[in-house]
Amino acid sequence: MDMKYSIVLNTLNTGDNGCSVWEHPHEVLQTIADAGYDGVDMDAEPDRIDRNRFNEVRDLAFSMGLKVPALLGAWAPWHCGEERDLCSTDETVRMRGVEYSKRAIDLAAEFEQPPLFQLCACPIENEYPLSSTPIDTLRQQFVKSTMEIVEYAAPKGVNIAIEPINKFEGQAGFLNAIPEALSVVDEIAADNLGVQADFYHMNMADGNFLETLRLMEGKLMHVHLAESNRYILGTGHLDFAAIVQTLKELKFTAYLSLDSVPAKPDWKTVVEQGISYMKQMERQTA
Repeated sequence: MDMKYSIVLNTLNTGDNGCSVWEHPHEVLQTIADAGYDGVDMDAEPDRIDRNRFNEVRDLAFSMGLKVPALLGAWAPWHCGEERDLCSTDETVRMRGVEYSKRAIDLAAEFEQPPLFQLCACPIENEYPLSSTPIDTLRQQFVKSTMEIVEYAAPKGVNIAIEPINKFEGQAGFLNAIPEALSVVDEIAADNLGVQADFYHMNMADGNFLETLRLMEGKLMHVHLAESNRYILGTGHLDFAAIVQTLKELKFTAYLSLDSVPAKPDWKTVVEQGISYMKQMERQTA
């Protein structure tokens, strides 16, 4: 069983030698298609990206045989430019995150095959080593927000995936590890709710990497394919051959989406090296 590969388009615009798909759509998408990827993850920014431009890039991707399996949620302040904390005790802030999610879900629902949308818990300022808000309160607020979002998404055919974020970028002490995301998924128990695993964040918070993957059996909707150092694959210490073997054992059929930040040494190298490296890992486990 071959893996399916996508790439987070937003990451290719990072670093000194990045390239924006919104400015150079044909060059970026053709490079991705020629490298052998199956899809691209597009930005979920309906208020900041012109809808006509979004549709042009989407349709160009389709014309090159690329699917759009996921919309990337903008949750970190550096990414979205405002506070969208789904855990906030400030109802104005919390609802800003919920309403943003609903607009992103509406965008996803316009697709013939709606991509999933990702949820994260990101405060305006990280409070490492521990959030000043009680963990139980953070969880209660996040569950409340997620339930509202999931209920809105269900009739539109949109799946929602919770991605844990490391304690230095997300809520320090809450939703930093996969088991915490699984506990929320289990509590809400919605058919359109699952987990998105980011290997960079998992590397920091989750103990036994392969056992953590197994914990997500049947609930893993999408993967952000990242190295332990977030650079190009193979430069960190993750055992990707063992990861591929475990995903095969789990009969994982969703997408592995390359997420290398920044795009070093340049975006084309990131694109071409990423899938070449993973195909090598697949051959090792054949």
